Amino acid sequence: MKITGTPKEIEGLKKVGYNSNRKLKYLMTFTSNYETGKRTEESFPFSFYYANIALDIDSDGKKQQKETGFPSVILKGNIIAGKPRLTQPANTGSSEHDKFINALPKYFEIDFPKVSGMKIGDSFITKRITENKSSEFSFFGDLKYTLTKIEGALAYFSIEIIVKSDANSHIKSSGKGKGEMIYNFKEKFIQFEKMTTTLDSEQDNKTFKIAAHNTIISSYELKIQK
Repeated sequence: MKITGTPKEIEGLKKVGYNSNRKLKYLMTFTSNYETGKRTEESFPFSFYYANIALDIDSDGKKQQKETGFPSVILKGNIIAGKPRLTQPANTGSSEHDKFINALPKYFEIDFPKVSGMKIGDSFITKRITENKSSEFSFFGDLKYTLTKIEGALAYFSIEIIVKSDANSHIKSSGKGKGEMIYNFKEKFIQFEKMTTTLDSEQDNKTFKIAAHNTIISSYELKIQK
């Protein structure tokens, strides 16, 4: 991340321990436990909690490691008409904790199009949006999933990613990436997904400018215990 601005602003950065050429690594790993309810033709309820959350941060050589968890905070969701939704978010009494916890279960709010009879080489496109209202940024990714092979009840997909900024976002971003997904079409859930995206972002205010080159790696795996 490269930051340019007035001498006063750059000096202010140094006072809080930042360089004008920043290097930042932010790694978050979390484990969540799920319990499913009774499936009907109309819905499939489930409840879950975050057993462990680990943060590994390196900001300009200043390293921090934190570990926490929220095993007593039970969230609830439901799959209604094929659409997964969070139906009972966290309500701990702490707005900071609630905001953090409720931002995690994004995989249960992904809308995939209803596709049937796919053959090897067939593909579909879906969209994912990332936004932060307090930081006034918003960008979306067009994800193209292409079926590469089928083994038993598992369908393997390659992923192509194109990232663009929302027109109203104060931070302009663009990028591309690749990934893979394994989908259990018998039980209808994503078993594994991993994506690597290269993202360039730029924010140009009246007196300072921030240009960042980011590599974002996200990985998800669901293990079922009966």
